[in-house]
Amino acid sequence: MYVYNQSYFNYSAGVLGILALAVALTALLMVLVLPKEKDGQLPSVFQLLHDLFAPKVLVIEKLLQVLYVFLTCLTVLYGIVIFFNGFFTGIGNLVLGLLVLAVGPLVLRVLYELILLLVMHVKTVREIQHRLDDVLWDAPSASPWSGREEPEEPAPAVNQPMVRCPACGTWYRQGPDSCPLCSAPAPEEED
Repeated sequence: MYVYNQSYFNYSAGVLGILALAVALTALLMVLVLPKEKDGQLPSVFQLLHDLFAPKVLVIEKLLQVLYVFLTCLTVLYGIVIFFNGFFTGIGNLVLGLLVLAVGPLVLRVLYELILLLVMHVKTVREIQHRLDDVLWDAPSASPWSGREEPEEPAPAVNQPMVRCPACGTWYRQGPDSCPLCSAPAPEEED
């Protein structure tokens, strides 16, 4: 009984040690490697860690595609096995095999496309956020006018109607000569 308690204690101590080490490594990575301003300025090993933990692209699309192809192949093969097994066991397995062959890949395709729609939505939102960050908040003056001349007297934004950029579809307050997001010329005012 004493040996059992001792091994349990050693196991618990090992788990707690690993947990403490993981917390310490997480804190070090968050402070020294993962800040945005460190991107591109790190040695190659640390840059690899930065890219691993702060991905710029999503790999879930490829993983979903591999999973979809695998499950479709598995479903088709399973349907074929059930179908040919039906020749020996009865008509029920023949019908079940045909049903799996006909409906299985269709159901998998619909699920795959629904999940891809969700992934595409997330990617689009991320892309919009990155563009807005680049244009509006990462600029040196933190102004959508950076890189261009400041307007002499900007009109109060509260009284300005909203206009839609004909190039990118962004809505912004009327007044600037160009879209703050894509720099396309402002639409002509209708009188």
